[in-house]
Amino acid sequence: MSSTPPARSSRRSHRSRIVLRLVAALAALLPLVLPNYYLHILTITLVYAALASAWNIVGGIAGQISLAHSLFVGCGAMLSSALLVRYGLNMWLGVLVSAAAAAALGAAVSFIDYRFRLGHLSFALITMAFAEMAEIYVTGTEFFGGASGLFLPKDTGNFLAFQFGGGRGAFWVMLVVTALCLLVNLAILCSPLGYYLRSIRDNENAAQAIGVGLLRNKVLAMMISAVLTALIGAIYARYLAFVDPYLLVSPVLTVEIILFATVGGLGSVVGPALGAFLLAPLGEILRGHFGGSLPGLHYFIYGAIVVSVILISPAGIWPFIEARLKKKDAKAA
Repeated sequence: MSSTPPARSSRRSHRSRIVLRLVAALAALLPLVLPNYYLHILTITLVYAALASAWNIVGGIAGQISLAHSLFVGCGAMLSSALLVRYGLNMWLGVLVSAAAAAALGAAVSFIDYRFRLGHLSFALITMAFAEMAEIYVTGTEFFGGASGLFLPKDTGNFLAFQFGGGRGAFWVMLVVTALCLLVNLAILCSPLGYYLRSIRDNENAAQAIGVGLLRNKVLAMMISAVLTALIGAIYARYLAFVDPYLLVSPVLTVEIILFATVGGLGSVVGPALGAFLLAPLGEILRGHFGGSLPGLHYFIYGAIVVSVILISPAGIWPFIEARLKKKDAKAA
């Protein structure tokens, strides 16, 4: 007797959970076997995967193309580091202050969007202006180290002081934070907030007409995204041990995040992280091998991949994979 569709779905879900647990276990063991160079690439990849997943809450699920996320990364990285270096404030407390500041800035950006009913293009330009102003302000302010940046104290592995013990510790921390970002995306998509945000994305006027609170839901989505992004920025700064404003507050960082999320698949749980895992290691390896002789090669490769993905699957890689799996299941049924 053939299996019922619910039974097949249950078995498939069970297999998926087993596979995810195995992947997580293997990923956690990677620092024990990988050389430092490849461990560094994987850690950077996890940073970008987490950032793309955090941005996806606003840009993918809610459909608000924010170009201000370098502001939130810089808030987490620069403010928490400056409070540590200038005042000796424990970096855990600095992260809390930075997260609160990022949430407030995110709420302000969302309020401006709501107050003036900005279109998608206007919202993108306004958020880009915020990001540019943040970079100019940070690079011109001595408290944040100016254009020279800030050096953080040596990492001795004291977790209570927001130190992770070098490359291995940073990898494990970023693995947990990336998983957290994915879970937050999943929780939002499965909650009423996810339905509200998708209705706003699809038709803002219709969503408002049926009683969806535009301001409340936009602000909440932006604040969640900003807090996660600030946390990732602080961890990234601690890992690098040098806080470079031209890296951490640059609008170019936001463009890369959006690129990864778009290639992977906007609005999905896995897509943005998948895009980062495809493009970020490629970019790091190309920079490492050809950065001196062919600077900017990775951007050319990024462009070629984006064009290819748009031609093959405009929705991104993960929606393409999902569609293929559904067809396979339909044939099996």
